[in-house]
Amino acid sequence: GHGTHVAGTIAGKRWDAEGAADGIAPGAKLAVADIGNRNGDLLTPNDKTLLSTGRPQSQIHSASWGSEFNFYTSRARNFDQFMFENDEFLIIVAAGNSGSNDGAFDIPNTVGDPATAKNVIAVGAHNSWGHSSPSGNLGPSYIADFSSRGPTADNRMKPDIVAVGKSVLSAGADPNVVGECDPSKIPGANSRNGGLLSLQGTSMATPVVSGTAALIRQYFRDGYYPSGEKNSDDAYPNPSGALVKAVLMNGAQNLRGVDNGVHGVTDSKPYDNTQGFGRLSLQDSVYLAGQTNVQLEVWDRERIEDQDINTYNVTIDKSNGCEAEDLSVTLVWIEEGSNPGCQNCVLNDLDLSVSFRGQTYYPNGQTSPDRTNIVERVVINGVQGGETATISVNAYNLAWKSQQYALVATGCFGGVANTLQGESVFDSDESLKRRQIIIISVCVSIGVLLIACVAYFFIRRRKAQSGGGISNDFNEGEFEESA
Repeated sequence: GHGTHVAGTIAGKRWDAEGAADGIAPGAKLAVADIGNRNGDLLTPNDKTLLSTGRPQSQIHSASWGSEFNFYTSRARNFDQFMFENDEFLIIVAAGNSGSNDGAFDIPNTVGDPATAKNVIAVGAHNSWGHSSPSGNLGPSYIADFSSRGPTADNRMKPDIVAVGKSVLSAGADPNVVGECDPSKIPGANSRNGGLLSLQGTSMATPVVSGTAALIRQYFRDGYYPSGEKNSDDAYPNPSGALVKAVLMNGAQNLRGVDNGVHGVTDSKPYDNTQGFGRLSLQDSVYLAGQTNVQLEVWDRERIEDQDINTYNVTIDKSNGCEAEDLSVTLVWIEEGSNPGCQNCVLNDLDLSVSFRGQTYYPNGQTSPDRTNIVERVVINGVQGGETATISVNAYNLAWKSQQYALVATGCFGGVANTLQGESVFDSDESLKRRQIIIISVCVSIGVLLIACVAYFFIRRRKAQSGGGISNDFNEGEFEESA
């Protein structure tokens, strides 16, 4: 069922071998809350009880459910408040599946609560690839048409990030069998066989992000930061939820558009209300020596008082072979819950800016400070070795005396290049070109056929009018002669 599938995507692991659908963080420990009945109705306990499932050991909550309420609800406030009061905790929520409906596409304001909360990560869905991809779909560089769109009612950007959700192969519950395992034939998109099931939806994309968040926590706890290699002396046992969120948002990559099937492709760009910060990309989020594209600098649990400015310098260093061309900087803060129904829900407004080559860069694709969102990112293209950027965090307007935040920067900071071979499925995605070639080929074939038909009838008509061609008398005579 739905819950088994989601749990399998996070932590599933075939016990005796590498499974066909092992999870993102295989073998991770799960604490599960059953919030549904046999009729598929949601029966959630009160928010604090729900979010306390598995506490204090559990630090990530994955919610593949939600409502259609696009505004800031009491539940959104409660989710925000829980994260504020438990600063290691991170909540990841499905954005919803209402982006298209009954022939309508790109429907705005369809992200539903609790994904409308400020501090959570709201997850949209993009297409899959290979045998998991439904027939006729474009490739993984395109967003699923059903993925819900922002903004929220108070105009905050949603979703925050997008992950594969159309379709995902994972564990499939079979109540009549004990010990289901991989079948000899792996099921295709949106089908099942044996212990495996393929489903689609932002419910499926959410555990992909949740499992990745678990890996990022482990990355810091096991001491992979900053060297890119495991070192117990560098272990950071309690990374904040804001830091894990910042790492995820900072490394997100651009998607090309929305796959609306026969209705074409809708354009989408980073920081819009279709893809938010872009698609999940662990290779562009952390540093593993020789296996990822970037190095990482982080500042966790930094604090700033109202009207103050904190500055940080980073210098690009490509001397050991790093080839990354961009500098990416992301600021995340976790703040208290706001009043339900708020129209200006951000309480503590921090501003991120980056000074580089005499120019000031503002976040989220804007040309001035962002006054609406509590995640802010600046990406500068074409940076060169030896250049220095100055990062500024400005406490522009705080409701309280001070605000804690996490800051992340990625780029070339003295590490080695990614030595993994081959292109990613995103870089090699030519599915739109193939679809266009097919459409052009079909159209040309139909056009040639129509021209041939018109020419045939035109010639037949001309000959009939001239009395010497294809006429009934001629045909009858021909038949008689042939006999």
